[in-house]
Amino acid sequence: MTDFLITTERLILRPVAAGDAEAIAALADNYKVAVMLARLPFPYKVEHARQFIDWVATQPADETVFVLCLRNEAQTFIGVCAYERRGEKDPELGYWLGEPYWGKGYMSEAVKAVVDHAFKSARHERLISGCRLQNLASRRVLEKAGFEHSGPYEIDSLILKAKVPGHRFVLTRERWESAAR
Repeated sequence: MTDFLITTERLILRPVAAGDAEAIAALADNYKVAVMLARLPFPYKVEHARQFIDWVATQPADETVFVLCLRNEAQTFIGVCAYERRGEKDPELGYWLGEPYWGKGYMSEAVKAVVDHAFKSARHERLISGCRLQNLASRRVLEKAGFEHSGPYEIDSLILKAKVPGHRFVLTRERWESAAR
């Protein structure tokens, strides 16, 4: 679990807090967001956000969840970016952004910071990630962060109650280090 924050040019990435429940629910309760994710229920209520916050508190030290906030006076909540193990040896990078903040480069900025954290602070050797086939914006975020396409895979979609086609991506420490030079 994260106990510090990261600042980027436009964002603050910080630990999730109990007071975030309403802001999380307000942005996550959006079909366009939920349909692109594996595990986000829809409709998304404040109780779902509270359960998420409680779950984050149980995560091991080498798995991290950040809430994304704008670096303005209000520190407006805009989304989530995390890496965690989901039955895999390597942690999986996952993220979502509230619809009003799409198309502004915020997620690319956040993913770069979280990937750097995963390799520098948590000392992971490899990260995996994925996205739905039609989620071209997410694919671009991963490619900009240095992830390589490693093939197709199926995503269990909670909202669609079905397996949906997706792309799997991988980023190794070696590739990350060579890009940082």
